[in-house]
Amino acid sequence: MDDKAEVNENESHKGEVNEKEIKSKSAKKRNRRKKGHGGGDKMLDEAEIQAGCNISLQDIRKAVEVLSFQQKPAKTTEEALQKQYQFWNTQPVPKMDEKITCNEPIEPVKGTLEIRAEPYSLPVGFQWDTLNLDEPLVLKELYMLLNENYVEDDDSMFRFDYPPEFLKWALQPPGWRQDWHCGVRVIKNCRLVGFISAIPATLRIYNQ
Repeated sequence: MDDKAEVNENESHKGEVNEKEIKSKSAKKRNRRKKGHGGGDKMLDEAEIQAGCNISLQDIRKAVEVLSFQQKPAKTTEEALQKQYQFWNTQPVPKMDEKITCNEPIEPVKGTLEIRAEPYSLPVGFQWDTLNLDEPLVLKELYMLLNENYVEDDDSMFRFDYPPEFLKWALQPPGWRQDWHCGVRVIKNCRLVGFISAIPATLRIYNQ
């Protein structure tokens, strides 16, 4: 009995030793991995710092000046010539550096048959709507649309905050037409999301 107990005790002791050795090896492997990863992170940080040091203060100032110049409106003709105007470049208006040699209509006068009768199609989910500004709710919709979305400066400080009564007066001069008050609505909820209008006017330029 004593011999058997001694054998069992020895085997148990060996098992504990083996288990400790396995745990020790696993811990060493984890430590090596951590050191490897840590070293990589350290090298990466040093590389990033070195790359940052290669950027001079002058380069940073130039980048800030370019960014500020692009965001602010031009104050002189020279500044305007250096800017890119994606919208106005697509419109039938004279360019900043264009020399005007004659005064004539941008487009020749068109007859009634030459004017498109059908409205242009809108993206899926939207529809045209002729606005009746004599309806107080419609007029309020238009006021909210312009007030919340139309701004006159990059800092959004000067909003299109004309009161509804002024909008009605401005859009209904003598000879006004309701079909010239074109709105765009979302089909699902009828929300007004766009507006374009025109008013009649007689102009005389250079006695022409």
